[in-house]
Amino acid sequence: MESHRQRHRMTSATRHSQAGMTALGFLILAVLVGIVAFAVLKVTPMYIKNMRMSTILDDVKKELSGEAPTPQTIRNELARRFSIEDIRMDINALKITQSKNGYTLRVQYDERAPYIANVYLVVAFDKQVEITR
Repeated sequence: MESHRQRHRMTSATRHSQAGMTALGFLILAVLVGIVAFAVLKVTPMYIKNMRMSTILDDVKKELSGEAPTPQTIRNELARRFSIEDIRMDINALKITQSKNGYTLRVQYDERAPYIANVYLVVAFDKQVEITR
C-alpha cells in the first residue's frame, strides 16, 4: 500500500509545471482591469478640459498683465477664449478679486461623470492666477 502512495505523490517538477492562472482567475483579473480602464476613460476628458482651462488662464494672464485691465475686460477675454476652446462655463462663476498688484482670477469647479448605475466619478479643480496692473 505504501508503494501506491508514492506513485501518486506530486513531485516538485510536477508542481512547477502546474503553475499558472485558471480561467476563473483570468476572468476576475480581466474584470478588475476593465473596471479601472472604464474609470480612466470617464476621467480623461475632465482632465483634458482642465488642461485647456489652465492654458486659457495662463494666456489671459500673459496678455492682460501690465495693461491695467478691469474685471469686465478680464471676463470678456475669458468669454472669448472659452468660446474658441468650446468650454461651457458661466463666466460669472469665476471669482475675480482685487489684489495688491492687480486682480486675482480663481476658477473652482467640480466635474461629474456617470460611472456605473448611480455611482459617479467626481473630480474637483482649482486654479488661480494673478493679473498685474
